[in-house]
Amino acid sequence: GWETQALSSNISKKHGIPVDAWGFSGLKDRRSRTTQLVSLPSRYAPKNRISGKDWTLDPHGAFDRHLKSGDHSGNRFSIVVRDIRHRETQLLASRVEQISKIGLPNWFDSQRFGSAAIGKLPGELLMKGDLVGAMKLHLTEPQPSDRSSRRRDRKYLKSIWPDIDRVKIDSIDHQPFRRIIDGWKSSSRSTPQKKSLYESSLSAYLAMPRRLRGLWISAWQSYIWNDVLRNALLENFENHLLRPVDIGVGGPLLYPEAPPGRRGYAKRSLVESLAKRLKEIPESIRMPVPSMAKESKTDDLMVSRMHSNPPNPDTDFNLLKIKMADFSRETVLYPEEVLCTEPVIDDMHGSPKHKRWTCKISFTLPPGSYATNVIRRLFD
Repeated sequence: GWETQALSSNISKKHGIPVDAWGFSGLKDRRSRTTQLVSLPSRYAPKNRISGKDWTLDPHGAFDRHLKSGDHSGNRFSIVVRDIRHRETQLLASRVEQISKIGLPNWFDSQRFGSAAIGKLPGELLMKGDLVGAMKLHLTEPQPSDRSSRRRDRKYLKSIWPDIDRVKIDSIDHQPFRRIIDGWKSSSRSTPQKKSLYESSLSAYLAMPRRLRGLWISAWQSYIWNDVLRNALLENFENHLLRPVDIGVGGPLLYPEAPPGRRGYAKRSLVESLAKRLKEIPESIRMPVPSMAKESKTDDLMVSRMHSNPPNPDTDFNLLKIKMADFSRETVLYPEEVLCTEPVIDDMHGSPKHKRWTCKISFTLPPGSYATNVIRRLFD
């Protein structure tokens, strides 16, 4: 399958469309079948249908501006869940009922932290003033999603770091790395004097696509936001009422849940209590921006967090061309029109002795919320 940005880059390369010309209101995951609207300036937009392996692009008419994140009113998901254990089938009806009555924390899920490697975010290193460390992390450390070419390139670059000037561009298979390394080397070509490691890293960083730099920063913002929400939940709920789900960087995600075993009035009372307590946390939390460290201390959770752990004050955000979205994100998510089919035996997983089940879950979410967050809440 295709991710939105990977597909747009592929189409751009084949049809001469600048990568930055695309507009999206949301991003598609690689493992899904999706229909979504995108925008292109009229001079780049195909006049007729174009298609390729696993994708089709159809013209739909004119629009008076670029699509941007959040322009859509919501997303409807239909997800086939497989490899479900018997215990989860027994809990499913109760959990579906609970998310309708309680809601669930509006977490940023693991897709948001795809830039992470070895448990670190390059955006976090940037905020700490470690540009060299951020570039080293990006160019040399493996990621779970790496394909063979990128994995080989990273292994090679790690073996010669920081002597990137030795690299022959043609020896790099992963095309996006070629652009970055060419930026690194251009800093040396532009002057007879030897460039510092920071200057070379800066040239390489600025050679990265603007969207990738933006993803680094949004991942850092989302990481901090998740942490602030997690602390708010831990202050309002006892540990045994929060089911943790580990996602690596950005986690763990915590879900208020009535533990299995309670029935009747005791369970109904607990579910009502959980719903009430979840409403006691702030209705929304602001996304972190560096300027918050200069705001007067208030009871704002994010401002308090930025005061306790501010970005490096010497970081030149203008030089790094960093722009951050300053908005508030709702803390609790209420999926709508939740439908779940009866679980049936999954022929693709399990064995006669250890059976597994499958079912289809459908629901609607507002823009910016993660379907995988709902799936994590419903299944262990």
